[in-house]
Amino acid sequence: MKGRGAVPLALARALRPPPGKCYHHCGRLVRATSIASPLPGRWQVYACPSGVVSVTSYVEWTRRDPSAAARAFLARRTIPATAVRARDLRLATRHGPELGRPVEQILRAAERRPMRVVYWRLYPFKARDGTERRLFVCLRRRHTGPVFFPASPTDGRARCPVCAAGRKRRARSQRPAA
Repeated sequence: MKGRGAVPLALARALRPPPGKCYHHCGRLVRATSIASPLPGRWQVYACPSGVVSVTSYVEWTRRDPSAAARAFLARRTIPATAVRARDLRLATRHGPELGRPVEQILRAAERRPMRVVYWRLYPFKARDGTERRLFVCLRRRHTGPVFFPASPTDGRARCPVCAAGRKRRARSQRPAA
């Protein structure tokens, strides 16, 4: 755990939703992926194998509202950062009884601090050219963290703008000098 606000693994597991399907895209199972951050809580990205994000959640064990810190983190990891809007973030307060008896006992022993969950869901939208856009995530190891970006789901595998920029740089450096 990382200190004040850190979430024990037992609490994080209790907050994990049951597996679901990628509706309106591919119908395959959505998987949860933990992502690292400098914040004390835990991040989970729920995405299908193609990278379409269903929801991203940040859990912190605190009384304060962690929405501003979560929004700042997401804006740093999203291209363009303007895709992270306050209206797309939802704050929920979770207490022991709804999470089960073992979790309730942990919360009761710890000053009765609630779990604060910030959900980020960017619903599909139309771009200026009329094409549908959805939120994708790239979790490749060459990144320092996740890269969120809107793209068309009909283009097959969406191209991460950071990976695409890296490929262009590598291609330019491998050209023979004239």
